[in-house]
Amino acid sequence: MNILYELGIYSPILLIIFSFNLLWNKNLLFFYYTIGVFLNSLLNIILKGIIQEPRPLLDSKNLSIMKLHKKEYLFQNGIPFDIYGMPSGHAQSAFFSTIFIYLSFKKINYIYIILTLITCYNRIAYNYHSISQVIVGSFIGLSFGYFIYNLARDKIKGKIREKPDDDGPL
Repeated sequence: MNILYELGIYSPILLIIFSFNLLWNKNLLFFYYTIGVFLNSLLNIILKGIIQEPRPLLDSKNLSIMKLHKKEYLFQNGIPFDIYGMPSGHAQSAFFSTIFIYLSFKKINYIYIILTLITCYNRIAYNYHSISQVIVGSFIGLSFGYFIYNLARDKIKGKIREKPDDDGPL
């Protein structure tokens, strides 16, 4: 296998590990990011179950047989895949991490952008997802990352209150 293929498969995991490392000393952001990663994955599973758009590598005959036998996963190169591909979980996860880190540090991290683009390319080039599945996954990941970051930001700001007098009672 080539390096782009391997990077495309494992980029979302690498981005999560990089993000944990970058956010380690930012307790509240680390907490919200961690919760966001799990909720983002759960959201992807729920949306795939609701939308039920098959992956492009499945033809309608195989999809019908799999549904008939209640098989929800197929194996390719020993790796299990959900038979449904809308939205792309890899793209959703990569964009979630990228936008959260961008908003947390207010600067572009080029490693994140490169790994995210490689992930999207991989999903389409190897026929794991259609272009629309990757675009929708990307949009959901960006939106959810923005939402989770704003929840964290609101907690960081806290409530503004008047400073107690310096010579007042303790």
